[in-house]
Amino acid sequence: MNNRKISTVRGMHDTYGTSFYKQRSIIESFIKVVSLLNFTPMNTPIIEHSEVFLRTLGDSSDVVMKEMYTFLDKSNDSVTLRPEGTAGIARALISNGFTQNLPQKYFYYGPMFRYERPQQGRLRQFNQVGLEFFGKGSYFEDCEVIRAAHHFLIELDIKKDVKLKINTIGKTDSRKSFIKEIKAYFYSNKKKLSSDSLKRLDRNPLRILDSKAPEDIALLEKAPVIYDFLKTEEVNSFKNVKSTLKELDISFTVDPYLVRGLDYYSDTTFEFTLTKNDRFAVLAGGRYDNLINELGGGKISGVGWAAGVERLESLLLKGPLINLPILLIPTNEKYMNYVLRISNKLYFQNVKNQILDHFNLKKSLKYANKVKAKIVLIIGDEEFKSSKFSLKNLESGTQVTVNEKELFEKIKNE
Repeated sequence: MNNRKISTVRGMHDTYGTSFYKQRSIIESFIKVVSLLNFTPMNTPIIEHSEVFLRTLGDSSDVVMKEMYTFLDKSNDSVTLRPEGTAGIARALISNGFTQNLPQKYFYYGPMFRYERPQQGRLRQFNQVGLEFFGKGSYFEDCEVIRAAHHFLIELDIKKDVKLKINTIGKTDSRKSFIKEIKAYFYSNKKKLSSDSLKRLDRNPLRILDSKAPEDIALLEKAPVIYDFLKTEEVNSFKNVKSTLKELDISFTVDPYLVRGLDYYSDTTFEFTLTKNDRFAVLAGGRYDNLINELGGGKISGVGWAAGVERLESLLLKGPLINLPILLIPTNEKYMNYVLRISNKLYFQNVKNQILDHFNLKKSLKYANKVKAKIVLIIGDEEFKSSKFSLKNLESGTQVTVNEKELFEKIKNE
């Protein structure tokens, strides 16, 4: 018999206690902000047909190349655990016939899965919040989703710790011309590239622009810049994004090397990163004009963003206020029915409570101190006979005897 201690799958963590409440408060803040901006909730399946991601994320992306959890189901169909949220929302837009009535604004939250090396703020099962805006492809839509992100980070009280970077990577034709030029430039400097960038050179040269390796950063100083390849309407659209963000008092910096890792992006891209650590992306997104078309839904523009809940949690200085339970301590099993009745009354008064069935005062108080309870109600022989309780405040050490009527008033004042 194998007695080896069972453990979680690598890169997948249990969430409990304070961490659970923090993550829930992040999601609640997110829902509050995006609901006020009239985004509609959308919950898509965790498993999709693999083609949903293969047709949209791009063969050259790291996600498709090595990070997707893909397998054959019992019908021999290839299915994938969703690695990100946008492709599934786009598929749902088509599947449910929503493409006929634009604009459509959706928000989502839930677990995503990527098989990559676990590290701080990056797990193989992680949670994301995100939103998508499908419309006519105007600069206003770009600004609207950035505005939602801005308000969300303010709501979490972390806006002061992050900065917004924006860029445009142009539409497909402009980008092709730029990629041809940038590829030739990097080939001529092949010996100076980092090992990671060498792997990306043929597959996805745009990702080299996003490299944090010192040798790549040095090369970028003389590299071609995307703005020299943009058409007039693309330049004007980006100008409008910048002027509208200024109008909204949303500060930003333009980063010509800001690209996204998935092939479906075009035009505006943006990231909120830590002010003290550029490599720590808190929230990121951009526009995609070909995603719906790739899935057979016609030429519909979209723009959106996503943020990792675990990453956001790591930035919260203080968690939500969690009410401590009142612990009910019967010293004998024969008092349980009475205690259950009182527990129910507390419940209907919205008072968090828990019954301890140790029937041992010393053990019960030890447990109460361990879980940092503030108030305990002790029911022994004397209390039961007189229908009273010994109410003990574990923080102050004070103990008083109260009847049922006095109990609720006393709890409010403790």
